[in-house]
Amino acid sequence: MTTAAAVAPHRPIPRRSTPPGSATVLGGLIGALIALWPGSLPRDVVTAAVLTGVCVAVMTAVGRALGSARPERLFASWSVTSLAVAALVAGSIANTLWQNAIRSDIGIAGVEPAYTVALTAAGCAGFVAVAWFGRRAAMAATAALATVVLFGAPATSAAASTDATPAAADIDRAATVLTETWVREGGLHRGAVVIAVPTGSGWVDPQATTAMRARLHGDVEFLSLPYASASSWRVFVSDRGSAATATVALLRHVLDARDALPPGLARPRVYLYGQSLGALGADRARAWADARRPGAVAGTVLAGVPADTVDPRGGGSSRIVFANASDPVTRWSTASVWRPPTRPAQTRIVGARMRTPPWLPVVSFVQTSVDLLGALDGPAGTGHRYGPEQGALP
Repeated sequence: MTTAAAVAPHRPIPRRSTPPGSATVLGGLIGALIALWPGSLPRDVVTAAVLTGVCVAVMTAVGRALGSARPERLFASWSVTSLAVAALVAGSIANTLWQNAIRSDIGIAGVEPAYTVALTAAGCAGFVAVAWFGRRAAMAATAALATVVLFGAPATSAAASTDATPAAADIDRAATVLTETWVREGGLHRGAVVIAVPTGSGWVDPQATTAMRARLHGDVEFLSLPYASASSWRVFVSDRGSAATATVALLRHVLDARDALPPGLARPRVYLYGQSLGALGADRARAWADARRPGAVAGTVLAGVPADTVDPRGGGSSRIVFANASDPVTRWSTASVWRPPTRPAQTRIVGARMRTPPWLPVVSFVQTSVDLLGALDGPAGTGHRYGPEQGALP
């Protein structure tokens, strides 16, 4: 009698997990460098963690794609990946120390150790999501990075609408009415008039007007002509020229009214002031006056000028440009991707003396873009908030 031999059931051999290749790891490290490079302003843990995870994921995807195109591996080991994780931890600690340093500069509380943990965890999550789960995670990370970088930056905006700014004829009529009201209320008999160019939403910094009124001993009138009904960044995208159109119209009417006074009568000095988007309008009006009415403007004060938007030389009538050392608006431009940001002539660096991060191509552009998100969160003298120094008329 024959006995059938027992057949052992077939068991698949466990597949050994393959460590990521050199290009993938290097890409993740470059992403960590971009995300953890120091910024100029305090940053909350959520923003910092999202930036870290997204940058690591995006650059890991780039490295993985390059590695697929060149399949030979310089190295592929778990020990190398572990060293990369150690580098991420070190970078997270350095970023935390930097955050505490700049927070100390302006007298606010430092971050907790959980900040370091959050950055490290986010970086690891971004790397794992792409290194082991692939293309979909990379696409999601790329979309998230674009959102983080561009949310606060005046770059793309399909939502921006030119309907937010009135037509030139309407602006001119409004300038006429405002000037007539100023004349009727005795403005021509004041010592000075300041044409204060508002931001896109119509706001004028009271810190500036209060300081200017004190400097001129109260003998001054302020005229402000709104030129839009949207936030500054939307107007910056859709129709930044509207600020100049409105300011030139108002300045022209004010100068015409002043010049109509009989000879021998004292005439008020005319000053121009603008902050942020309003600075564009003020400087364009200054240039118009220098060309058409030389000597008519006594001086111009600009604060928080968006980078690369006004005459960098500033020739002609007197001009003062104020820029907080930590203001990302004065440094953000597409040109800063490949060159350090520049400032207009006559710029005075003001505000809190905070540590300034070194510039790196591309990396600093990303960091400055993220800093825009919190540019208005701090006290006067930090970010895009200015103080009474704006009253220093030329």
